[in-house]
Amino acid sequence: MRRVILVFFCATLSIASYSQSVFLRAKPSGEKSAVSFTEPSPSAVFFGADDDSQGFKNHKQKSKEVNAYFGSVYTSFPIFNIGKENVVEYINSYGKFVFYRPNARKAFGMILSNGKDQPILVTNPDQYLKTIKTYLNIGNADYLVPKTLDERDERNAQLDMQAVLKIKFTTDESYAKKLIKNANSVHYSKVYNDGSPKMTCTKRVFEMFSDSLMTTKSPYGGYYLYNEKNEMVSLNNTLNGKTNGYSKYVRDDNGLIKKIISGDDNSTDSTVFIYEKDKYHTVSFSGSRPYSLETFFLNDQMQCVRRLSKRADQSIVTDITYVYDKMGRIIREGQLDSEMIYSYKTDSDVIFSGFKSYKLNPRKLELQNEVVRENNKQTYIGKNGTGAQNFKSVTYVEKDGSTKTYSYDKTNKLTSVAVMRCL
Repeated sequence: MRRVILVFFCATLSIASYSQSVFLRAKPSGEKSAVSFTEPSPSAVFFGADDDSQGFKNHKQKSKEVNAYFGSVYTSFPIFNIGKENVVEYINSYGKFVFYRPNARKAFGMILSNGKDQPILVTNPDQYLKTIKTYLNIGNADYLVPKTLDERDERNAQLDMQAVLKIKFTTDESYAKKLIKNANSVHYSKVYNDGSPKMTCTKRVFEMFSDSLMTTKSPYGGYYLYNEKNEMVSLNNTLNGKTNGYSKYVRDDNGLIKKIISGDDNSTDSTVFIYEKDKYHTVSFSGSRPYSLETFFLNDQMQCVRRLSKRADQSIVTDITYVYDKMGRIIREGQLDSEMIYSYKTDSDVIFSGFKSYKLNPRKLELQNEVVRENNKQTYIGKNGTGAQNFKSVTYVEKDGSTKTYSYDKTNKLTSVAVMRCL
């Protein structure tokens, strides 16, 4: 464990030497944001210009390993690469922070945010993955010590994944319909009938702007393709109008996902879905080698009641339990050290009106969020444990289901405008 402390201490020294100028409180005049995180959440952003050096090649390889390690399924931990772009904005729980690449005076590096404090800068590619695990407290801390994986654990995990891949269970239309409607999982999100129009077009585009007139466009965007059943077929992430990452969905005739293929110009990963009567699994592959297993346990209503994620070394990534009331509404998400409680205005409401996040042992309120819905308008207000505003977003839904979301910081200053529209 001493070696863990030394590793993290070395990374901290690198961070401290840059923190005064690299992270600003306001965006430099005339600069555009490559990425804007308008809500507090963990994230990793890589930057760098290819100077044909061995150092950059190592940076590129290590950033690829980070993407492969977390896989395409873990959408709660976004990973971006801004290349030569200069600015990344963060609206974190404890304030606004702006990363300004020219002040880093480094050809490449990684910006890591926990969604709360000032982000940190890591410039040693060999420390990228270790620092993410340490700083975000992911997995078993002992595993963070640089060492050879325990071969027995890895072998057992590989056997577990191979056993799951051999499962033979036949799904039918009834199974698929109930799972898709009720699962409330990351792959099968709950669709609520709130009276607002829904998008039905097959081709859609996502764009972001930094001003209300939408004249200053963010380099990042996305293109979505849906089928006639309104199921996602593919997603292409773009940087300056060019594709820099993609995900493709393969489904059966009843709409169940069979496989997700994700990648970029340099690599391709895949996630295979295996279904059982009371659960479904995903096994993620880097090339032909499986590296993570995730299981979603279902109750008799086909609602997800537990999400358990493990890597090839058997370390746990995620273990979340879900509790529903007698009306089938989500009321609690629980982890070992935290819980989220959902609230509803009336017994007849099917959509939550707010939720609070608590840190456990001892129990302490950390976040409280309120959702206000009015016809075609939805306002989302995020507050800290004392009730002070962290951020606010206002979404307007048009007649064709397209949306326009205005995001504000804790002082109600506009930070971005996000648009999802039909092509």
